[in-house]
Amino acid sequence: MKLRFKKIAIFPIVLSLLLPLCSCGKPQEMPKPIKPTTYYSETPSEPSFDSDTDSDLQTSDTDSNTKSSDTDTTSGNSEKKKNNSSDTQKLEYRREKSSDSDKSSSKTTSSKTTSSKTTSSQNTSSSLFPNTIVTRTFTVEDDSNEQQNQSQNETDNSSQTTSSEVREEPVPPAPIDPEQPDNGSADTDTEEPYQRTGGKRLIVIDAGHQQHANTAQEPIGPGASETKMKVSGGTQGRTTGLPEYELTLQLALKLQADLESRGYEVIQVRTENNVDISNSERSAIANNAHADAFIRIHANGSENSAQNGAMTLCQTPNNPYNAYLYNDCKALSTYVLDELVNATGCNKEYVWETDTMSGINWSKVPVTIVEVGYMTNPQEDLRMANDENQCKITEGIANGIDRFFNEYYNQ
Repeated sequence: MKLRFKKIAIFPIVLSLLLPLCSCGKPQEMPKPIKPTTYYSETPSEPSFDSDTDSDLQTSDTDSNTKSSDTDTTSGNSEKKKNNSSDTQKLEYRREKSSDSDKSSSKTTSSKTTSSKTTSSQNTSSSLFPNTIVTRTFTVEDDSNEQQNQSQNETDNSSQTTSSEVREEPVPPAPIDPEQPDNGSADTDTEEPYQRTGGKRLIVIDAGHQQHANTAQEPIGPGASETKMKVSGGTQGRTTGLPEYELTLQLALKLQADLESRGYEVIQVRTENNVDISNSERSAIANNAHADAFIRIHANGSENSAQNGAMTLCQTPNNPYNAYLYNDCKALSTYVLDELVNATGCNKEYVWETDTMSGINWSKVPVTIVEVGYMTNPQEDLRMANDENQCKITEGIANGIDRFFNEYYNQ
């Protein structure tokens, strides 16, 4: 009984001695060390730039955590040899830095979606400098966007300057009515505009008709459903047998010489008889040239051989195609008729206002048709074939053109 008591009495003593030994043998839990470069690097190097996508920017934090974990595991064994006081200081420093890094990461995540640049530089900065990435990210993105906007503005300004430098000033258009609808025009309206040689008045002269008629139909005006023969062969001298198309060309060439001597610039619709130019195409020549006046020379005919005298033609005030030109055309027709009668002493008929002439309806410039006399009248036929009388006819027409510009345009 005494021996058993001693054993029982010794057991607590042995147990008390063994417990400290068991406690000392248990490994202590070490705090997770921090990457040394984070503690001792004061000035991080500038990040490099690339052009990665937004999805790579969003995964940079995960990649940095993985790299940090691997580095911590590698360096943990060496840190275990440091004393407890040093570990405690580092742990507090790490917690402070981690708090700053978490705040920076939340701000960076919301701002990174606005740019697709600086991905690789942010990956490097996230693992090495978690407390400085936010400041550098905003600075880099702002500078990059600002430079891109500035470069884009300079490019736009440069392109605008280039386009304005090469832009050519258009030729001044002929008078048009803004309320007049564009119902189409002859095919020759697409030709290049006539380039004037100076500041002279430009007159387009059309010697009426041609050697062979073109009986094909064309609209009587732009967009019209009514059609008319493209061009007829004209009439013929009852006494002389002179065709109208030959007489009109003779007069057109004399008128050109007279006008050019007065300082006008002249375009002839035709200079020979064997041509094929429709009435709408003749008007298109004057339109494309932006002529100041379009003079169409014709000779008249009648079943009454006694009828004689000169007349001019223009559109009515209600013309559906170019009524906006009525005042100009009426004035041009009036001046030309008056001066033609004064120069030749022929009978004066009147200014005929009609919308049946396709050569007038297609015109976009001031136009008149001059019927210089009746080839069916024997006496008038002979006078018009006479060279001296032809010069009087063209002089009278030229005088009327002068009055049109000197009086009508100066009112």
